[in-house]
Amino acid sequence: MKRLLLWVLMVILMVAVLLGGAGAVLYGMTGENKLPAEHPVFGGTELVPNGYEWTVPVLGEYLERHFTEPSNLTVQKLGDLGDAVPELTLPEWAARSELTLTAPDGTIAVTGDAVGYESYVFSQNGDYDLTLTLYRDHSAEAPGLSSGWYSYHAGFTLNMQPQAVLSTDSAPQGTIVAVWVTGILDGSTPSLETDLGTVWFRPTQTGYMGYIPVTYNAEGGAHTMTLTCGELVQELTLSVTEMSAATVPSESEEDIPGAADEYKNAIWPLYTQSAEGKLWQGAFAAPSDSAATVPYGARLMVDGALSGRSTGLTYGAAEPGSAVAAPQNGTVVYAGTLALTGGTVVIDHGCGVKSYLFGMGEVAVQRGQQVARGDRVGAATDAHDLIYELRIGSKSVDPAPAIKGASGLQFQENR
Repeated sequence: MKRLLLWVLMVILMVAVLLGGAGAVLYGMTGENKLPAEHPVFGGTELVPNGYEWTVPVLGEYLERHFTEPSNLTVQKLGDLGDAVPELTLPEWAARSELTLTAPDGTIAVTGDAVGYESYVFSQNGDYDLTLTLYRDHSAEAPGLSSGWYSYHAGFTLNMQPQAVLSTDSAPQGTIVAVWVTGILDGSTPSLETDLGTVWFRPTQTGYMGYIPVTYNAEGGAHTMTLTCGELVQELTLSVTEMSAATVPSESEEDIPGAADEYKNAIWPLYTQSAEGKLWQGAFAAPSDSAATVPYGARLMVDGALSGRSTGLTYGAAEPGSAVAAPQNGTVVYAGTLALTGGTVVIDHGCGVKSYLFGMGEVAVQRGQQVARGDRVGAATDAHDLIYELRIGSKSVDPAPAIKGASGLQFQENR
């Protein structure tokens, strides 16, 4: 019996020695290469950690190795970044962040999660100070990953100069051209004098963004526009080219007494109203699964004579009862039935941009309701053709580029 106990003890001792040796080997092999190797990029430069504290599992929860470097006073000098607002890109491993941005006058410009930096609008030139801490917490789903934090400290100089640029210098009729105003530090709001239509501006991290409607009958040739914002007065030139327009046979519309006045009273006041911010994100959605049967700008012929131009996309093949989708996020500013256009829904996407959906047999939303891209707002009918108009103010533009994600509405969208 004693021999058996002695043998068992020897086996246990040997196993402990082996496990201890294996643990020691694994511990020694666990180095800083187990720490995250990717670091945030700010203004095109990768930031260098000035401190960290990490825990790396060696044998699950039973053995861990710790790596620590106390934060020091080293400040990474990024230099003069000129007039470009520096973009901050975080590594994928970062689960949490703490950021503080100090302005040249010593005030705290941004504090809290790094997401707050994305919406910050710079209002001063000069030297800025940035501190950033990124965390990866222990995860039960990935217990083998290291957990801990890196800290960063950087300084940079901003020297923004006011200027305005167009998303393109030449645009065909029916398109939207974005105007991007940067370097505005005195709190002024831009205005654009142009014969093409009313332009709303929205604030961005780098200044302001506005959208110029080039409707189907805009005069071809060069259009000189004057942008004013504080001390900035700048002339911009946009060359408008004629769009190729299809010729489409059409039926004469029934003359319904009072229908035109009803439409004007309901729809025209919407042209001058809009939410200040930008509610859309990315490409727009087609309101119907069916293909458009009449393109934007088409010449509509009735009995061989020109009766007008198409100011939207017509979905004449939309199945009765099929869903009509909201083209983008926004607020419903009109929902009802009009004698001229049937079931009608108007969605405000902000910055003067609105979607007008005409010809529905059912309206499934109400005024003031918030909708998201793709939400059902009604149903098609065989009593009317489904028509989708996209307007900035009172000027119609072709919805097709916005649906493809290639419109001026998507220019530098996240700036």
